[in-house]
Amino acid sequence: MRQLRERALTYGCLAVLAGLFACTQSEPRSPIVEKVEQAGSGSLAGVSKDSMREWLGKHKEMAYQVDEVCKPVRQKATAHWADSTEGRLCTAARELAFWRSGPVTSDEKKYLPGLK
Repeated sequence: MRQLRERALTYGCLAVLAGLFACTQSEPRSPIVEKVEQAGSGSLAGVSKDSMREWLGKHKEMAYQVDEVCKPVRQKATAHWADSTEGRLCTAARELAFWRSGPVTSDEKKYLPGLK
């Protein structure tokens, strides 16, 4: 009888765990994520935003490209999107692209010392 109870408890726990794992949603494939993975980042599923930002920081041109591709996606995004792999990647790229400096331009004015 005791052995039967232990088996029932074990199988019950296994059934609950199997149910929990079966309920996880898999993300649809994203062309943005695939582009970065093909560029050498490796699999980004489950990678933190900080790790993505670190990799993109070493590949800034890729970060700028990803930020441009993410702009239209970001505007139509749902609340859950920011927690997806694509959302974390786009956020990391946006943070790096924010600090992108453009070429320095001059207005050709010259300033000399002294009062006039």
